Amino acid sequence: MKELPEGSRIYVRGLNWIGDAVLSLGSLQGLRAVRPDLSIAVGAPGATADVYRLSPAVDRVLPLAPRGRFPAPLKRGISESFDLALVLPRSFSSALDSFFLAPRRVGFASEGRGLLLTESPSFSEWKEKGLHQSSYYETLARAVAPGAVFLPPRLRLSPELSGEAQSRLTRISPEGGPVLAVNPGAFYGRAKTWPSGHFVRLLSELLGSRPDLTIVLFSGKADRPMAQILEEAIASPRLISLAGTLTLAESAALLSLCTLLLTNDSGMMHLGGAVDRPGVALFGPTDPAATGPVESPSGHRFKVLLHKVSCAPCLLRECPIDHRCMEGLSPDLVRAEILRLLPEPR
Repeated sequence: MKELPEGSRIYVRGLNWIGDAVLSLGSLQGLRAVRPDLSIAVGAPGATADVYRLSPAVDRVLPLAPRGRFPAPLKRGISESFDLALVLPRSFSSALDSFFLAPRRVGFASEGRGLLLTESPSFSEWKEKGLHQSSYYETLARAVAPGAVFLPPRLRLSPELSGEAQSRLTRISPEGGPVLAVNPGAFYGRAKTWPSGHFVRLLSELLGSRPDLTIVLFSGKADRPMAQILEEAIASPRLISLAGTLTLAESAALLSLCTLLLTNDSGMMHLGGAVDRPGVALFGPTDPAATGPVESPSGHRFKVLLHKVSCAPCLLRECPIDHRCMEGLSPDLVRAEILRLLPEPR
């Protein structure tokens, strides 16, 4: 591959899922580390635009216009041109959009889109290696700059955003005790969600055994119903629900101030790592070796808990049988891990 000239302008087609977007930041950081001269703009859908806006590796975020009728939306509302397009998603449409933005286009050859790309590593060869999803993005970054390596994703919070989060935390926990952030949902599907009864039992026991503890519920708007179940089942002034009320940037800022995060395998898990929070991640139908938490900027990792069953990882959105992978993950096991990670009571 021909080396990019000094000061080249890169267009990155961003990802649609929060967790994937956070993971992709590690490769953009690696690209920035070896080529600080590059100008990096990310075309991002609304759901993940804040992820890229908070990245120190990204210069600009270009909101993608909604798709309309062919051929009007081919550039998705982006009027400028670039020296190279890095197409992170594997969809045909993302490669088609990028075709009109740059003369050089890098992305995995899949979904029948090879002719739309000028440089395309083999997706099948990458997949056969059974590597973590982070290596997918690293492979693409290396196709742009051979020295690029995946770095722990991190988010850069503005003083204004951090100040608002600190004020919000003070209102939530005026005594300054430990704060457990809980993300009980998972947008991908119910199969990834720990049962609501397990959450109710766990959080009730934690509130009973740790009178200094405050629990804050997070969620996106789409997976808020699970948080609402917990709100209704647990009558405690120390259980605070912010589910569905914060922007992604506001969630990241508040999360950065919490003591610990408990989450299913979800975008919140990767977001928590990117703001350097320790945490506990509950896995069932998905494979932590493929999509599990990566190292945080300070070097720690989430503790992954799972209940091994013969049918996992199935990667299904809905369990067709008895959800044994999640039902069998004991609240006692999770509680013991959380109490081990929380600071001792004052």
